[in-house]
Order: sequence, then C-alpha cells, then structure tokens
Amino acid sequence: MKPLRGGWGVFAAIVVCTVMISSSAFAASSGDKTVIRIGALLDQTGGSTTALYRAAVELGARQMNEALAKSGSRLSFEIVYGDTKSNPAMAQAEAIRLVNQEGALALVSASSGETITVNKLNYDPASPAKRKVALTCFQCSSGFIHNPTVVESDPLVQAAERDGDQWIFRQFYIANYEAAVQVQIAVKNRKGGGPFKIGVFADGGHRSLAAAVTDLLPKFSPGSSTEITYFTSLANLPADWAKVVNSPNGKPDLVLLAMLPEGVAEGFKAYRQGGYTIPIQTNNSFRRNYILREVGALANGLEGSSIQLAASGESGRAFVSAFQAATGSLPEMTCSGAYDATVTLMLGAIVAAGDVRQPREVTASALREGLTTLHASAGTKVRPTAEGFAAAIQAIGQGKPVFYEGAYNANGWNAVGDMFPPLVHWKVENAQFVEYEQYDCNPEKPLCPVK
Repeated sequence: MKPLRGGWGVFAAIVVCTVMISSSAFAASSGDKTVIRIGALLDQTGGSTTALYRAAVELGARQMNEALAKSGSRLSFEIVYGDTKSNPAMAQAEAIRLVNQEGALALVSASSGETITVNKLNYDPASPAKRKVALTCFQCSSGFIHNPTVVESDPLVQAAERDGDQWIFRQFYIANYEAAVQVQIAVKNRKGGGPFKIGVFADGGHRSLAAAVTDLLPKFSPGSSTEITYFTSLANLPADWAKVVNSPNGKPDLVLLAMLPEGVAEGFKAYRQGGYTIPIQTNNSFRRNYILREVGALANGLEGSSIQLAASGESGRAFVSAFQAATGSLPEMTCSGAYDATVTLMLGAIVAAGDVRQPREVTASALREGLTTLHASAGTKVRPTAEGFAAAIQAIGQGKPVFYEGAYNANGWNAVGDMFPPLVHWKVENAQFVEYEQYDCNPEKPLCPVK
C-alpha cells in the first residue's frame, strides 16, 4: 500500500452512527437521532491522491454537524469512504458497497471516468445498486457529461454521460473551456506567425479535451492542426513520446500533455528525460503541489491552465482559513471542490428533511431534488462556515430558499448541474505555481476571453 501524500492534522471524529439505516433515513420515534450517511469515493491509496481531499470532506461534515447540533437538530451526518485508487471499475464496486451495505444516500466522486462509471448504475435496468443516488463530482471535466447529443457505442455509457435524469452535479469546470484556454496560451507563445501544429498526448479520460482542442485551434489560428496520440501504459511512455514528437505526419510545434495526475507526472518526467526540446503545456491535472514536489526542478518553465485554489471573495477565503486551522496546511487544488461536493449533498438532505428538529423522511431521490434548490437567486446567502450552515438550516426549516455561495465557485450550478468558474494560466517558477491572466468561460463566452 502506498502512503498518502500531503500532511494534515488530526480531525475531531464525526458523530458516530447510533441507528442502522436502510434505503432512507428517518427518526423512528421522538427520542431517536437520525443519522444520514454520505458516501465519499476517493483515491486514498492510488497514484492520484493526497490526504488533503479527505481532509476537505471531513471539514465540511464537521462544520455541518456543529451547525446541526447548535440548531437542536435530530439529524446528523456520517461520511463513509470507498477507496477507488483512481480506477473506474473499483469506484463502481465501492459505490455499490457504500449504497447497499453502508446505506449511503448520495455519493461524492472525483474524476470523469469514475463518475460516469458510477452513474451507469443510475441508468442500468439491472443495476446491482439498491437505489439511484445523486453524485457530486469535484474533478470531472469531461465535455461529454451533460452533452445531450454525445454518442457512445455502449448505451449505458451514453446514458450516463447524457444524464437526462440529472444525477450528476459537478464542482468543476468543463473540458471544452480548458481547451479554449490551452489553445490561447499556445497561440500566444507561438514563435513567428502562420499555421502551426499541436501534438496532443492524452489518456482515455481526456478524450473530450483532445477533441475540443482539435475543434477550437483553427478558430484561434486558421490553418493550424492537431494530431492526437493516446497513452498506452506507464512502461511504454518512451515509445509513446517518440510517436508524438516524431510523427510521420510532421513534427509538432508544441505538445499538450493531458492525463490524470499519476499519468501526467510520469508523462512529463519521461518527456524531460527523453531530452525533447519542443515546448510543452499540461492540463489541469498537473497543478498539484505534491506533483511539483515529486517532479522537482524539471518542472521549472512548464505552463498550463487550471481552476483557482478556491473561489475569489469571502467564501473562498473562509474555506482556506478554516482548512488551514483544521489541518495546518494550505488546501491542495480541488480540495475546495471536494468540500463543496460534500456540503451540497448535506444541504440537499436538509432540504429534504425540512425542519431538522422534526425531520421528514429523507430518501435518496428527495435528497437529489433538494440539490436543485440550493442556488435560488433570491435565497438566503449561505457561506461555507458553521455559522453559514446554521443560517441555512434555519431558513430551510422556515421554508425559505437559500443560495449556497461555495468555497470552490460562488456562482453555483446551472439548470443541468454544471458550473463555470474562471480558469487561469499558470507557470512553474522557482518550484512554485504562479498564476497569470484569468479567462472568463461560460456558455455565453465559449471561447473564454481574458478577463
């Protein structure tokens, strides 16, 4: 077993479950405590992890339980974990266990591949899962998710990606926008004018990003082209790179490395060790402090794009401050998304329960419906703090709408469960990620102009 990377302090234990729960959580009598279980599918022992993701989940649960206790609630939350090792098949197996055996009414998930594979359970008529559950994902960027026209050879994959019944709510950006930012960085850095070629080296989890780069490049640089090479294995990285940089169709002027964190770190090291001098950019996955420590000085000068560490403004600052106080460490990038993914599921359950002092029965489907109400434009503003959650609990109990201004993104979900945070251009300078310009990305601005 690999040790977890990223240090963090000891957390206060989350309230222990005092009753057994089945497909719904409810108080059997006036003296009973209702404990709702939320499942968290995290890579805990694989190659794309840091202990700080779990720390973010636990921080959200602790703050929510504090707010509930102060409100005289008969509800509390318990987090149950599944270790995915960043493997979609394992994520699905763990999801089934958490739902069927642990009684989880909703799930936090990470990458696109894991999330889509788990969401297949919601569309499979012969699903081994006992119930359909909502998923809040904090690293799923695939442009295929919520695309109503996407076509796949596997009908269950297609249904899970289209997600017509809206079980997926993501706390992340969409790959099409990252493609627009990556292309703009490449065009800006281009030496000389005229058409040029980008070689994309991607894993299977970044097919949508690779396709979007191919589609968008001519819009920014007419006549320019893209050639995509897909990753085969870590052991075969030198041979794969040789295909990318020595293509019989012509050598690329720039290469874009687009992989999940474990692959992107190893892929970048193999590129540098191969002595290649073609300029290189990487996708969002590289922006992890633990990767930077692992890669070391080889990373200096590397460029890419990513989301921000946390939302701009008061909500982002509140999260970072609470995270540092709880762990003694700054959050890793996407920790704010893991936190919001957890908190929104709990808020959705509270909406389903109504008055937490006399809660209604909470089912998985009612929790999902609750998620769709969390960003009411005229609702009580809820910030990511125990005090903010207490205000939300009070408002919900009074039948009033709320607007959760998240730690990751203050603007919330759109009607299908997507959000549109700004993206940033970063460079590695003196072993640190340094942010440069921001890009404004949303359906009204699909080419992501500089803010």
